[in-house]
Order: sequence, then C-alpha cells, then structure tokens
Amino acid sequence: MDESDGYLEVKVWRTGTDLSKPASVTVRSKPSEPPSAEAGNDYVGIGKTLDFPPGVTLETFRVTILDDLGQPVVEGSETFELVLRMPMNAELGDPSQALVTINDSISDLPMMQFRDSEYLAFENDGNVSAYILRSGDLNHVTTVRCYTRQDTAKVEKDFIERPNTDDSLVYFEPGEIEKPCTVILVNDTIHENDEMFRLRLGSPSSETAGGALLGPKNVTKISVKDTGDQPIIKFENVRYNVKEPLQPGEVTILEVPVIRKGDVSKSSHVRVHTKDGSAKSGKDYSPFSKELEFGQNVSKIVIEIEILYSKEKEHREAFTLHLRPDRDMIADIEDNKAIIYIQEVNIVADVTFPSKPVVVSLKDYDNAVDALNPIPGYPVICITACNPKYPDYEKTKVLCTLEGINDTLTEFGWRVAAPSGQDGVTSELKNVESRTFFTDTHHITLDSIYFSPGSRVQCAARAVNQDGDVGLELESAPVVISISGGLCSPRIEGSTGAEPFTAKMRYTGPNEQDYPNLIKLTVVIPHRDGMLPVISSQPLSNFELTLSPDNLRVGTHKCSNLLDYNEVQTKNGFLTNETKNANVVGEVEPYQFNSELRTEPTLRFYRNLYLEACMWEFTTYYDMSELVADCGGTISSDGQVLNSVQSFVSVRVPLYVSYIYHSPVATGGWQHNDLTSHLRLTFVYDTAILWKNGIKAPEESQLQGNLYPTSMRIRDDGRLVVNFRTEPRFKGQFILSHPGSGLTSMATSQDYPELTCTLELIRSEPTYAQPEQQWEFVSDLAVRDYSGNYNIKLIPCTATAEMEYSRPLQCNPRDPITFDLQVRFQQVSDPVPAEFSLNTQFHLMRKKALWVSDGSMGFGEDTDVSFVPGDEVFGRIMVDPVQNLGDSFHMTIEKCFLCTGENGYVPKYNPDNSEYGCMADSPNLLHIFKIIDRGAPNTAKRNFRNVPFNARLAVDDLDPEVDNLKKQPGADGFRFDSAPLFQVSSGTQWFVHCIYTIRSEKNAARGIGKRSIPHHALQNTNQALSRRKRASKEIDEIGKDGVGTNMNRILLDYRSKTGIVAVEQESGDTSVTCSLLVVIVVVVVLARRKRTPDTKKFPPSHAPTEISSNGQTRLIAPQYYTSSGDNTEV
Repeated sequence: MDESDGYLEVKVWRTGTDLSKPASVTVRSKPSEPPSAEAGNDYVGIGKTLDFPPGVTLETFRVTILDDLGQPVVEGSETFELVLRMPMNAELGDPSQALVTINDSISDLPMMQFRDSEYLAFENDGNVSAYILRSGDLNHVTTVRCYTRQDTAKVEKDFIERPNTDDSLVYFEPGEIEKPCTVILVNDTIHENDEMFRLRLGSPSSETAGGALLGPKNVTKISVKDTGDQPIIKFENVRYNVKEPLQPGEVTILEVPVIRKGDVSKSSHVRVHTKDGSAKSGKDYSPFSKELEFGQNVSKIVIEIEILYSKEKEHREAFTLHLRPDRDMIADIEDNKAIIYIQEVNIVADVTFPSKPVVVSLKDYDNAVDALNPIPGYPVICITACNPKYPDYEKTKVLCTLEGINDTLTEFGWRVAAPSGQDGVTSELKNVESRTFFTDTHHITLDSIYFSPGSRVQCAARAVNQDGDVGLELESAPVVISISGGLCSPRIEGSTGAEPFTAKMRYTGPNEQDYPNLIKLTVVIPHRDGMLPVISSQPLSNFELTLSPDNLRVGTHKCSNLLDYNEVQTKNGFLTNETKNANVVGEVEPYQFNSELRTEPTLRFYRNLYLEACMWEFTTYYDMSELVADCGGTISSDGQVLNSVQSFVSVRVPLYVSYIYHSPVATGGWQHNDLTSHLRLTFVYDTAILWKNGIKAPEESQLQGNLYPTSMRIRDDGRLVVNFRTEPRFKGQFILSHPGSGLTSMATSQDYPELTCTLELIRSEPTYAQPEQQWEFVSDLAVRDYSGNYNIKLIPCTATAEMEYSRPLQCNPRDPITFDLQVRFQQVSDPVPAEFSLNTQFHLMRKKALWVSDGSMGFGEDTDVSFVPGDEVFGRIMVDPVQNLGDSFHMTIEKCFLCTGENGYVPKYNPDNSEYGCMADSPNLLHIFKIIDRGAPNTAKRNFRNVPFNARLAVDDLDPEVDNLKKQPGADGFRFDSAPLFQVSSGTQWFVHCIYTIRSEKNAARGIGKRSIPHHALQNTNQALSRRKRASKEIDEIGKDGVGTNMNRILLDYRSKTGIVAVEQESGDTSVTCSLLVVIVVVVVLARRKRTPDTKKFPPSHAPTEISSNGQTRLIAPQYYTSSGDNTEV
C-alpha cells in the first residue's frame, strides 16, 4: 500500500462446520525481520481482540498508516507484520501472519508545478517571471525544464524562446520550494493588441530521490499588454507663464509644444483651441483654433499663441488651451488642458508694507511692544506696519502714507504648524483653509480653535493701495503658542479626550413670559482651550463639510448649534442675533466682544461661552412638532402602561455632542471626540386600569516617532474607540507583529490593568520613507470612566538604506517604542425623567358651529345648555388649548356609553372602589347603553324603545362643516339625538362616559378603531348583584393601549320644548402627565391650573360639581359644595 492511503483494512475469516459458539482471537502488529517500518513513525501499532459472535464468519479491523506530510522524505518500501494469536474456541488457520509493505516512492517524490495558471506582463517590463513550486521530498537536487510555446505572441518578434532542451532547466537546491522561470520580452516601438504565449514544464528529474513528478498545473498562460507603445498626444506642460507686452501694439509670442509619445508609425489629427478665463480673446490674446496633423514619425508640433498688450492694470490673468480627441481614433489624449498665465510687469511690486507684520495675542493688542508669546484659548491678531498698534509705527507710518496703503483693505492669511515632537523636530507650516460657518481664516484675527499649546503660528498680509490695487504679500515671523498660561487648561496637562457634558430638558409651562408651552433644551459643556463644541440631533461626521459655510449642514442638522440665527428653520435656535450675553457685565479679556476684530458670526457663537467659568451653555426652545419632524425624534412606548392608573406615550430625541479641535495633521484638518445621549419626553395621562401590577516615543528610545490622536468615541456597546496616526522618524514602519520577533504591538491602560484593548493597523502608506500610518484600538470591555494614562507600544521595523519597499515587508524588528496617551473620557449618564401636567376638557353643547370651531374664542358660557326633546347633543373632548402638543399627537374618541342611576344613584368612576361609571353593569344602574364604538360599530346600541340615537363620531360624519373638527389634532367629537333620553320618567339624570386615547400621529389611525372584545360578567365578592345585564370588557382595554376616560352629566329640561338656556358644568380636567428625559439633573415642573372663581358662591342647583384627580371623576351634590374657589391641584 502507499503511504498516503491513510489506513489499511484487514479481514479475518472464521471457517468450520460448527460456528454456533462465540470465538475470539488476538491480532497484533510487530516489526518485520529485518526491522524497517517503525510503529509510531510509519504506522500506529495495534493489539486488540476480535470477537466472533455465533454464526459470524468475518471480522475486520483497521491499521492506521502515518504519512510524513509535514516534511516528506522518500523512504522506499518499508514492512511490518500482523499476526493472529491466542484463539478461543477456535484454532489458527493458514495464513495466521501477514506482511504489510508501505511504499512512498511515488507519493513523496519531488513534484513541480506552476504557482499560478496565468500571468500578466507588460511589453516594456523587459521580462516576465512565472514561479514554479516544488513539493514532496525537498532534500534532493531537482530539475525541470521550463520552455515556451507561442500563440498570438510570436518567438523573436514578441519574446525570446526558451527551447525544450536542457538549456531551459530550472534547478532546485535542497530545501528550496519556489524558483522563477523568466522569459525575456521584446520591446519594440509598434503598438500591438494584447498577445499571449504559454510556458510548459517537462522532464522532471531528481537522481538522488529516484525520480520526480509534474503537478497538475504544468502549463501557464502569459498575457502581454503593450500599453507603453500606445500613441498618446498631450501638451508638453500643463502651465505656462508669459509676460504681457510693455508697449501698445507689441505682441508676445508664446510657443506651446504638442508632443506625441508611443507608436508614431500612423497618422493622427487633433484640434487645438483656446478658451477664455479671466483673460479675454481679442483683448488679452489672439484666439487660436487649428487642427494639427501628426504624420508618420512626427512626434512634436509647436503652436504659437499671440499675447496682446492691455492698458488695464491687472494682477494676473489666465486662459486655457484645449486638445480635442484624435479624429482618426488612434492616439489617446492626456493632459488635454494647459493653463496660460499672463503676468503684468511690475504690477505685483506696486505696493508693499515697509516692514513685516507681527503676531500677538488679542489680549496684548494695545501693548504689542511688550507682548510675550500668545496664550492658548484666545485669538491672535496680525498687526501690520501700517496699523497704529504696530511697535515701530512712528517709523513706518510715513512710508505707509507715501505708498498710499489703505490698511483697512489689507488681505490676511494664516499658517499653522503642529507642536514640535519630543525629538525637537518641527512640523511644516500649513495654510489654514478650514473655514467654518462662524470663523474666517482670512481676517485680521485667527480664532483660538486653530492652534494649541506649542503650535507655531504665522500670518501673511498683502498690502492694498487707496485704489484697491493689491500688492506684495509679507509674512510675519512664526510665533510659538505658550505651553502654559491658557485661559481654560485641561485638568491633566497633556491629556486628550472629552469631559462629560450635561443636558437638561424641561417644559416651560403656560406662564412662561417669553417662551410659553415649549420644551427648553439646555446643554452645558466644559470648555478647554482650542475646543469647538458641536451639538446636533443627527449623527456628526466629516467635519470638513459639516463645519464649512456651505448649506449642507443647514439641510442636515436642523436642530443644532451649527446654524447661525438667520439659518435656523425652527422657531428658535441655539444661536441668536445677540453678540453678547446679557448676564455678562463688561469683558473678561480685552476686545472680547469687538465685532470689527472678531466678526459678528464669531461673537454670536462665543456668546454661549462663559469664559470665567470655562463652560459652554447652549439653550433653545422647541415645540413637540419640531422635536418629531425636524429634530429626528421618534415615537416610542405609544400607549404603554406606567402604573395602576396611568399610561404614557414617549418622544425619543437623540443628542450627539462632539468636542472638536483643529489639527494640521488630522484627516480633514479636524480631530474630534464624540459623545452620544438620548432625551426622552413622556406624556402621562390617567386611565382606569383594573390591576395594580405593572408590566416589569520616550527620549531614551533609540528610534523616534510621532503619534497624533485623531478621534475618540464610545461605541453603542459602551466600548472606547481611539483612532490615532503615527509617523516614524526612521526608515521603516511600525508593525503589529513580525515572525522573527515574539513581540506584538499593543495598547494597555496603566490605571486599569484589567482593561485590555485590541490594537489594529487600519492603513499604511506603501513606503519606508516615514510613512503615515492610521491605527485604532478598542477596549475589550466597557467601563464608566476611561480616563487615565494609556501605553501604546509599537514595534519599529527598520529598513537599510538600499532596501526598497515590498510586500511582504522585509525589515528588521526592533525593541518597542512606548507612547504615553493621556485620556479624559467618560460614559454619558442615562437621562432622568422630569414631570409636568397636561389637561383635557369635556364639553357638551347644542350649537354645531361652536362644536366644530377651533376654540380660539373659547367655549365659555355658550356651551352651557340644557337639552329639550328634539335637540341634538354635540360632545367634544379636547386637549387644554393652553398646553398645545402640536401636530405630533392626536386625541381620538374610541367608545361612548350612556347610563342613568336607579333611585337617584349617581355613577362614579373610581377603579380602586370597583366603580366604573357607565362602562360596567351595576345593581345601582337603571339603564346602560354603548352608543359609539369606533372599532366595532355594529356592537353599538342604535335605539331605545324604538327611538333612534343616531349616534356617530365626527370622523364618520359626512357633513362638510365637520371637516374643521376632523383637522384639529388635539380634539375629537361625537353627536347623538337627545329624544331617546326622554323615554324615562321625568327627573331622571343621564350621564355620558367616553373612552379616548392620546397617541402619536403615526399610531393614531383616526377613523380606524380597535376590534371590540366580547362582553363578559365581572365577579364582585364584596357586593351581591341583584341583576346582571352584562359587564363590559372595555374596562380591560383601558390602560392596555393608552386608553383614557372621562364622564359628563347631560342636563335635560323636561319642562320646555324650546330649549331654555341653563348652566352646564364643564367636566373636570383629566390630567395627562408628561415625562421628560434630562441628563444629570432632575427637574420636576408641576403645572397648576387654577379655576377662575365664580361670582356666585355656589353653582346652579341643577348642576353638580365635578372634580377630576388622577383620572377619578366624582360628582358632588350642591349641598356639599363649600369652597369659595376651586384650587384643586391636578
């Protein structure tokens, strides 16, 4: 058998005439004579007993053969023996011994094949190499022929042949696994289409191994592309500078070469033409349009452009030259546009400052002579030699006057460099172009967000004369921002990260003078020098675009402090048109509120910074519709149970806060730390639920490098994510690990050793010349406070001076470099709810016009009526107009009941005492009818004693006048005839009891009710029922899906047929409590509604007083009415 078979299966037979008894025999392996195969190396030794049950004649067993796949070695034939011994109830037959021969002379022979089945080469590469892999026994010298076979690519014309002879042998020395087979390509000047030839392997040989084999991939295809000979036509240069003629009538000739590269054996025709820019044809240059013919072997054509004299004084003008595609479609066009700049002689040198500008802190503007290095956290100002604040202004002002310089028109620019590294190497000064919606990088001052302690700052000032002509630009000497002395320094020097913020939301209430009945949002953020806080209800990313003055942020972040006061689309915003906080007296620092030096948009933003306390405080107001429609709020917990008597709906508003710092080395110019929270606003309203349970690199390091933190955030699972960038100060790269070293790059917490982190190399430039590398580490666990010192150990891998970059990396690992990163970062606390009250009103009236009105004029005494036969009763339940919820929530009536008591009984609604008004049978109720059911209208009672109710909801009413009521989100109504109520004895009191919901606009489903549940009887162990008509399971629905309830008395006039005006008592208000999520601080606002005292001490004798508290409606007889004013707290 072959060594690669894996196992040997052996059969053992039992023969004889009597096989009725069980038998057994022992089988064992043993070395052969002389020994060759070894147990444990070549096979697994065996020693086991084979049992033959009665009647069984055959048993089999397996012997495992071991293959040396890891390090194949040709061993030849090896043998061992299998023997049968110690038979029980049987005798040994013949043969009782077997010889096993293991042969690996084929499977372990050296085998050679191509690594890939296809290779791509380019003609101008000069050669192509296909790699041959060898497997099997590698301890011997092995050879194989690698020879070519032509296809569309031809021998001598496209490649140099490798013949099928020993001249094409590829040699493998002992231990070698891979060798190249190289073919020389013929690089001509004629462009050709893609061509192909093949490489084959043959005549494998290994004398010491006894032979060699070819693998299945013994042929590979070589595709050759000829991109280097593709004809290309282009301008020799893409930019040209030419001086304008000095005298009128003169012409300057600019020569522009158009060149052709690649195959020039064919003809091509291309058109060249000019196009106006700031320079105009006919005025500044002569227009040009001409077709150029590139004949055979023509590789260059020079065109001439005439530049004309212009008497206008201009700084620099430009126009463009364009190449059109090849008419013959042979050559490709590259660099099809060239820009030509026309320079006026000496125009730039017309005006210049007599001396370089200086940069000082704005707080030292009045004393620039003695100014020290600018401090972090406050703007710097560029003082030109023509500014009266300039230190040597007494010397320079005369020259400024002679030059005619207007310093108010000076054009400014700024350049900033990152702080120097620990090795003292300074970074390059870079132009500050990252404008924001509130800062200007071309102003006399530079805001403090653009630099940090240790940064180098330089300004550039370009003089402008009285006529508005721009002159030369002069740069100041760079200044270094002080390491200390900042206005708001971090708690731990050198730390990065974010201090936790706090957010508060509260309902202002109807008595707020400036912002009544709105949601006040306040966000307080600790400030540190150079920090820019950004707040939004939408996720924040790509701050290069988010902070720019473009309108992208206006459409995306409607609820944020990214919008100036004139860009706010809601009624209120975080920024107003005020440039100074009214609560701040005077200035903390000089020129703090100077709009000429700092611009009004800047002051409008910094109005929210309390500089003495180093705290930002942003405040705005929203109504409910804005929170949902504009701020990304979502409706959740719609109609859920809060406790035994209350249900609630919630609005969830996300809040994203980013602490942003400008960095010349960060991606996009900004580094940021991101925090996230969610604010929840909950409306709670009373229900009649029947149960109580609710639903539950140090200096001593030999190698140096720089590490720049770029962003920090906390993931949804609470884990810390830190992104940073590195730049090695040696030739080579930082690496995660190296096969030649047992060390691994890692990130660890010095303060929390048990907090491990996973480090990952995100991206690396493919070079050894100080590449930029981006890293990320993520904490393996989530903790509340991540603040502390983190050690980032990176393995430097150095390359020699002559070594070039390649993959995989070929470099030498060195001892790790440790970077200390101070982090200040905490989880944001969960929000805490605050409460306020929301009232509803229940009105009954006779006038339809009043019923469908919006209530802007109030309902007052016009709704206080009694009803006579033939009248129609109009019912209306509405949210108190003072506390408007906006269009995001809807009031919806679900069911209405009529009932009357027996022997003067007044029904009460008190679930704690098992009293359910008109919703459940009671021995004290004479009549009870369900006249309206939105979800199951067929279950409603249609008439009483053959007199129809004609009851219907406003949503089912076809009267066009009712449409006005249907459009009111905070109100709903119904109507029915009063005639059936007069079918009982005179003096009977009727009551109407309605169930309603307050839900979000999405879930309100106005006009579509819920399916009614079949009626069932209620068991009451405390009171025997004399009669059981029915018990309504509508009670069970209350509280389960956000259902509230309210009652009112119907006043009937049995004496009049015309309808005498009487007084109707407005029902007590049903409270709807709203929970509002805030961060850190709990604020409880309880809105009190105080009724206007009546001029009478008592209400009319026929009208009971109804007091509503916690959803329980109680009717009190007039004789118990003793209060002179209703101060009931709801």
